[in-house]
Amino acid sequence: LNRFMAISSQRKQRFADDKPWTTSAPGGHAWYIYPLYDWKTADIWTWFAKSRQSYNPLYDLMYQAGVPLRYMRICEPFGPEQRQGLWLYHVLEPERWAAMCQRVSGAHSGGVYAGHDNQFYGHRKIDKPDHLTWKSYALFLLDSMPETTAEHYRNKIAVYLRWYQKKGMEDIPDTQPADIGTKDIPSWRRVCKVLLNNDYWCRQLSFSPTKSSHYQRYRKRMEKHRQQWGILCNNN
Repeated sequence: LNRFMAISSQRKQRFADDKPWTTSAPGGHAWYIYPLYDWKTADIWTWFAKSRQSYNPLYDLMYQAGVPLRYMRICEPFGPEQRQGLWLYHVLEPERWAAMCQRVSGAHSGGVYAGHDNQFYGHRKIDKPDHLTWKSYALFLLDSMPETTAEHYRNKIAVYLRWYQKKGMEDIPDTQPADIGTKDIPSWRRVCKVLLNNDYWCRQLSFSPTKSSHYQRYRKRMEKHRQQWGILCNNN
């Protein structure tokens, strides 16, 4: 979507009017260029086959490992989507994978579980202990975090809950149909997904990042509001 907006925006500064796939970088000293924005996967590989130009041999290894063409990507390994391909590292580049496991905490567990069971990272499907509701599970997850991190999430979730209170919903439901999809459908299960995803700025609850220069004031203000609202505070 961001790449599409970079192409289609009518407000951006372009290198030339007839080159919509160019965008001025901040400061105007460089240009972002997306000349292949309308190419499909088949178009790209057809061009390489006809032109005989060189390409990254890592794609050959991915093909040998059984990765479909549309899923072949070379990018950083630990993003929400990219985690699904961690298993490829120890297949394609075992020496690099060993270094990653030594350097990055949780890399090995991600390689074992992320590609086989999406419940592990709560990306598309999540589960909870049978004896807990989604609300109690969310509170448990908050209590298990470092206090600074937990307070950050409590502030965001409190605003979320307060917004729905103003709409006449005293508490959000435990679950709702399609509540962990892209559309923000309020539920405690969705809150759990945010926590399991480590969605620090709670984008899945329709928040945007707070400017770092304002964050401390925001945090102190929210602590007072939570006490006033009686939401996720020591009094509730």
